[in-house]
Amino acid sequence: MNAKKGLLVGAIAFGLTLSGTWLLSVSAASPDVNIPASSVSGIHSSNTNQEAVEYLDNIYDHAFNGEMPGAVQGLKINKSTKKDVHQRLGNPPKVKGQFDLYGWNMGNPGYGFAYNKDNTISEIRNFGTGVERQTNLGGITPAVMSEQIGSADKILAVPNTNEMDFVYETGDYELHFVVGSDHTVDHVNLKEAK
Repeated sequence: MNAKKGLLVGAIAFGLTLSGTWLLSVSAASPDVNIPASSVSGIHSSNTNQEAVEYLDNIYDHAFNGEMPGAVQGLKINKSTKKDVHQRLGNPPKVKGQFDLYGWNMGNPGYGFAYNKDNTISEIRNFGTGVERQTNLGGITPAVMSEQIGSADKILAVPNTNEMDFVYETGDYELHFVVGSDHTVDHVNLKEAK
């Protein structure tokens, strides 16, 4: 387990409600607005599937190398190219905006890749699986993140959604855990640190 220490851990623990629910009061809808720890009024219990905890730890550990674990391990931010991705995963079944998208299948997570102008990877997105989701991203809540990898370095509001972005700095990279309205991680983005 990688324990990151921070001030938000105390705020999150203090905000745990008896009903096991959590609320985030957000008055701004800008991706650059930090949500103060004081706006966290409660959080889900970290009582979760052990596989989800291991999945979180694995993602966090690999982020320090600029990569995601699993089928895409070894494809690195700012080093691997679009051609490397296509050789590993084939041509993308879907392209949406700046992302080449690869859907999940039989317990394997879906991924998205965005590229720099020189065709090196600028961002890797992990969508988790669709089946048995509670064993991976669907089993990860802010409380689980806090207990396993410490408090987020930043918490941002995702514009025009009810999602929150929990940002963890991992050396030269940042992990963005996007938490949806069901209070679990919807997807994870890995990018170069700003």
